[in-house]
Amino acid sequence: MDWGVPKGSATVVAMSDGSASVYLSSGGGFIGGSSHESVRNAAQQTVTVADKVQPQMHPTTVFPLPQPGEVIFYALTDNGVFTISAPETHLKSGRSPLSELANAAQDVITQYRLMQQTK
Repeated sequence: MDWGVPKGSATVVAMSDGSASVYLSSGGGFIGGSSHESVRNAAQQTVTVADKVQPQMHPTTVFPLPQPGEVIFYALTDNGVFTISAPETHLKSGRSPLSELANAAQDVITQYRLMQQTK
């Protein structure tokens, strides 16, 4: 998930093995995470939800940066990369089928933040 925020973007990567990373265009982020059960579970849930949404996506070979307020989803499959995007406001309404995917990816961020608070 590439999320356009006011001063750049945030990227959440979730893999089926439970590894997950968060990259911030301003610098920093989190890498790996699969050794932490909460991150691993959040990553695997994100992949599960992405699998359900993938039929709505279309193939792509281009990866533009999201505009502020835009969320772009990508799914890497055995058949290539697929994408779909939506305005953040649309996702927050809960009416979009992509809302569940956005929430799952946000949970990856949440789990990393909770880990940092306990350190």
